Amino acid sequence: MSDLDPAVSNPDHYRVIFENERVRVLEYRDEPGARTTPHAHPDSVMYTLSSFRRRLVSGDDQREVDIPAGVAG
Repeated sequence: MSDLDPAVSNPDHYRVIFENERVRVLEYRDEPGARTTPHAHPDSVMYTLSSFRRRLVSGDDQREVDIPAGVAG
């Protein structure tokens, strides 16, 4: 696994709940104010179980996201 693997770089927030040769499913949990270290999500799909409001920062780029529960993207 790469240093950019979120389950390795951020194990307090990400855990692998299923994995085979075709797919890997991660669960993400946090609390307000939580931060993660740089990581990657190659070829990913996200499904929100609860509403999701975050500030995403990558280098000098920063954006606010607000996604309601039940959205796939």
